[in-house]
Order: sequence, then C-alpha cells, then structure tokens
Amino acid sequence: MVVIVAIAGLALGFIVILLISLTAPREEDAPGDGDGAGRNLAHGWISRLSADQLARLLTMLFSELKYEVEDTRIGDGVVDLLAVNPTPISGGRIYVRGIAHPPLGIVGEDEVRGALDTSRAEMAGKALIATGGVFSPEARAAAEGVPLELLDGATLLSLIKKHLPPIAVARRV
Repeated sequence: MVVIVAIAGLALGFIVILLISLTAPREEDAPGDGDGAGRNLAHGWISRLSADQLARLLTMLFSELKYEVEDTRIGDGVVDLLAVNPTPISGGRIYVRGIAHPPLGIVGEDEVRGALDTSRAEMAGKALIATGGVFSPEARAAAEGVPLELLDGATLLSLIKKHLPPIAVARRV
C-alpha cells in the first residue's frame, strides 16, 4: 500500500513539473517585429525598441553616468545625442549614435565612418555607437585606433543592468 502511494506521488510530481514547463513563458514567445531579430537573446528587447524609446533609454543611461545631454536628434531609426561630462580633467564632450533597427540586426562600416565624421564635426572628444544588434567585422575594424566605442546589444544590456536595474528587469523604457 505504501509503495503504491509513493509511486502515485512521484508520478503526480512529474506531471506537475511537465505542466509547469509547458506553460512557462519563454524569451522566444515575446512579441517582436516578426523577422526573428533579437530572438533567444537576453538583450533582444533592446533590438525591438523604436528610435524614440532608444533615445529615452540612452538619455537616461548617460544621465545616470553623470553626463548632461545637450542635444537629442531622432531620425528614421537613428538617434544622435551630444552629451557633456562636466568633471574637470576626465570629463568632456561625447557624441552618441543609437541605431534602433539595423538591417538584419547588423551595424556596418558605413555607420561607424558616419559617426566618426559627425563626432569630428560636433567637436566631440569621443564617439559611441549603441545598438540592440551586433557590429560587422568591417565595422569593428573601422573602429580600431580611433576615439570610438561600439556598444552592441550585450554590452548595452550590461550597462543597463549596472546603472538602470529597474529598466533591465522591466525590459521596457
């Protein structure tokens, strides 16, 4: 009798575990733009942000990093921010380009060169390109040896987790 109860309890436990695993929400079930970009990635939600949402996110992030955002321009899937860190000696002006929806989720060399040109025109000491996607090998090569930093989706997410934990948890701006 005890053996039958133990086996029935064990079977019931496996059934409960199976039902929980079948009904648990998954990252790939999150609503997206339908092309599969950003799926199965922890930072996939960043790649689905609109340009306006990305601008808000970058403004909050750089404000938290003690930068004063001077100017924000939002175009078709692109965000341009000019920010200043007023700290003497280590501070300075930076140019940040946010790319909301790069083609196929990959930022190319042309965007890197364009950001460098804009950074120089705005007399910024450094440029950053932030995206929820990734950078092509050509884009990474173009960024070597110049005052430009590339923030892909994973890097951007780690900064958000460190400096804006509520947004990282909520996965929305």
